[in-house]
Amino acid sequence: MNDKAYLVFDKTKSSFKIKSILIKKIKVVSLKKSNIIIVLGGDGFMLQTLKKFYKFNKTFYGINSGNYGFLMNKFSPKNFLKNLYTAKNIRIHPLQMTVTNKNNQTKKSIAINEVSILRQSKQASSISITANKKNIIKNLISDGVLV
Repeated sequence: MNDKAYLVFDKTKSSFKIKSILIKKIKVVSLKKSNIIIVLGGDGFMLQTLKKFYKFNKTFYGINSGNYGFLMNKFSPKNFLKNLYTAKNIRIHPLQMTVTNKNNQTKKSIAINEVSILRQSKQASSISITANKKNIIKNLISDGVLV
């Protein structure tokens, strides 16, 4: 196998069991040296991992070790390599958020599942929303916004 994988896994018995099988089948390397990130867990863990590692511009492959795993692939010890190589690639383009606070500090984040902006004090927030250089909401005074 030419692929060098970085493994990310939640702390369940099922994930540890799958991890012990995978490390015998694939070359596990550091994040920097990898060209694929294999995620062991459930849908929530996959969304969390996508958000955390999206900036590294790597391929993700999810293996379900949770309950339902709508976003994940079923694990088959016998067919793992075949399943990995025949998996259909999907490119995502998540919503990107740029926030400037009252101290004029700018922070950027992506929204894999959602993005929320909530007030940090007892005062209401003053929020403007722009998409594709078009001002959608000029000034929203509220407790926050969820997109």
